[in-house]
Amino acid sequence: MQYTGRMVIAHRLSTIRSANLIYVIKDRKVTACHPTLIDKKGLSSKCALPYTSWLIQFSLLSKRSKAIAKRIRWDPIDIRWASGEEQQICLKLSTDPGLEWIIHYEKKRKFIPIHCPWKYPYFQSNLLGPNALHVLCLKDNGIEDITQMMEHICEVFRSPICEMHIIEESLIEWIIKFQPIIRHVFVRENVLTSVESLDRILENLEVTESFWSKYHACFQYKEPIPSRSITIYNSYWLTLPSILNGNNSITFLYDSKLTPTDINTILKEWQSGFKLRNLEFMAIEVFTLLDIHRYSNEVLNNLPNIVENNGRPMTVKTHDDNIWTLPEGPPVHNIIRSDGTILSIFRHDDVIVARGVSDSEEPLDDGSSSSDAST
Repeated sequence: MQYTGRMVIAHRLSTIRSANLIYVIKDRKVTACHPTLIDKKGLSSKCALPYTSWLIQFSLLSKRSKAIAKRIRWDPIDIRWASGEEQQICLKLSTDPGLEWIIHYEKKRKFIPIHCPWKYPYFQSNLLGPNALHVLCLKDNGIEDITQMMEHICEVFRSPICEMHIIEESLIEWIIKFQPIIRHVFVRENVLTSVESLDRILENLEVTESFWSKYHACFQYKEPIPSRSITIYNSYWLTLPSILNGNNSITFLYDSKLTPTDINTILKEWQSGFKLRNLEFMAIEVFTLLDIHRYSNEVLNNLPNIVENNGRPMTVKTHDDNIWTLPEGPPVHNIIRSDGTILSIFRHDDVIVARGVSDSEEPLDDGSSSSDAST
């Protein structure tokens, strides 16, 4: 990452009127304004230039620039590594969630659009109603370049990484070494090559909020996944003991190989009160050749439906920005635990979903089970 530039410290506005970027520092706090926003009274109050992106570039110029940037007082900043076809570092200030800065790493393209500049870095801004999105585009020179940028941003803004998308196996060791405690982790396809790789993550990386995985495994995993919320796609490798021995509050399992008897066991263990004590919500997607009614009967075997649960909550927070809405229709089944917590089971578009609330209609614990039928 090579950047060049000149820094001028001035007390008179006229001295720096032609600068590309102006920082106003007062009481160790910073504001940035483009010269075109300067009016007769001085600096316009409508400072719209996305100074976070420019501060990152400024702090990369030299060790002195970095030292100056680190002396600025910042509110906590939300830092996320997001991945798709291309990699992005996403930044948000907790005090202004409507503003978002993205460092977008572009891969080399055979054809470059006409509107796209030929040189990096370049900058784009979009106004989306009351929200603003500012994008700093850089050339993707490989994972090492992105990890260096992440380390630099965390140091300058004195904030940890909030969410990490692990897109290749080398990032497992990097994140364990750099930041072993993190709120959200998403493991992409083809990252984990063995059960040892999965154990390496779960034993050395403390994921405090949510763990997502799209891993296609060729083994059966019997250990619990220690995270408040887990979302597992292609979850045929996650076994019943892993679920029963876990302390997860929210669980999504897609393409599961759990049988109706397995799900019935989960419900009975929850009802007994010895396991799954922290469970709030569970959805299990299962494909089966059984008739949906026969499948449901096996799931609910020996679970009497003797209570109502009309005061149950209708939403559950599955992620910082994601709210899951439960079906509005009546539950298929309700079961009650010894402490008065009620488990409501729904079927919606051939999906059984559950949510629990105490018999006094105050939300306590809840759980769910979902089943997609396919013939």
